[in-house]
Amino acid sequence: MYNPTILITGVDSSYNVYLIGPLRWSETGTWNYTKEIQMNVLAVSYPEGLGGTAFIRAIKDKQPLLGGWSNQEVTTTPFYVDIYLVNANDYGGTTNTGLVSNLNSNGAFFKLDSPYTFKNLFNPHFTIGITDALDQGPYVFPEAGAPTQGQFIPIDGVVGQGTTPVVDPNGYTSGEGGNDGFWYGDQVPQPVSYLFSFLENSVSFDLSAAYGNKKKEINTARMEVVNGVVGGEYAQKVTFSTTGTTNSFQLKPVIGDGFGIDFTLYFGSGQVLYGTPILWDELTPAMNTRSLSIGNIDESQVLERVGGGYQVTICITITNND
Repeated sequence: MYNPTILITGVDSSYNVYLIGPLRWSETGTWNYTKEIQMNVLAVSYPEGLGGTAFIRAIKDKQPLLGGWSNQEVTTTPFYVDIYLVNANDYGGTTNTGLVSNLNSNGAFFKLDSPYTFKNLFNPHFTIGITDALDQGPYVFPEAGAPTQGQFIPIDGVVGQGTTPVVDPNGYTSGEGGNDGFWYGDQVPQPVSYLFSFLENSVSFDLSAAYGNKKKEINTARMEVVNGVVGGEYAQKVTFSTTGTTNSFQLKPVIGDGFGIDFTLYFGSGQVLYGTPILWDELTPAMNTRSLSIGNIDESQVLERVGGGYQVTICITITNND
């Protein structure tokens, strides 16, 4: 076969792609979990068969796979071409010693058992073409359609330009949609889940501690992120209500059906609107906490009410942040 050439769509002329994920510059350095990591899609060809000289080329459209733009012949069958996504350049030459990692940092400073996702949609398709004559080059391949001075090599029984995906649609192991990516390592990622609880099941306090502008911290809300990735951030929506029928926050008499005492509920530093979801974001793996406080109790309203104890049951609804 003469002048094997890769024709590809979905990789721009600079043939650089970016992954986002943890990277550090030394073995003891601090992890940057949102680093945009420059990568190359490389084709490694073995015209002498596996174990022979390897020709390495950063892929772009109409890229010759071997050492020149013409006069390249492959007589070995089968002709093997491996495609890699790697932080290396091709150097424009050949090697028998493998790829040298020379973009960003040595590959040792990627974080094992971590997800890496594409910054932009990554869905390139490729075809391998060969020329009819030894002295021809990639110019024989048109922008679309079949060549008149060459032919396409069938891949998995399919012939045509841009027909074979570089990554099988089922090959992604992390992310989804436009943020597909890969899980680096052998550990199988588990789905993220959330566990909510209060530090205390019940509390008692003197109403005067929450009169007017005063706030009384009554509890601590806890949200545990299970199976989260270190360095990642998560979010859930939290909705507060009560067991009453007033659709407002009120303390009710422990005994009898007297009038209630209005109060304002605070989640962290923010006021809670009854029945309205609050976004609890910037959640990190393991345990997250936020205070729950009561305030804005009207002292004159308390004096008008029947003496005795007052109570309220606060209900929490947790929903995903879609």
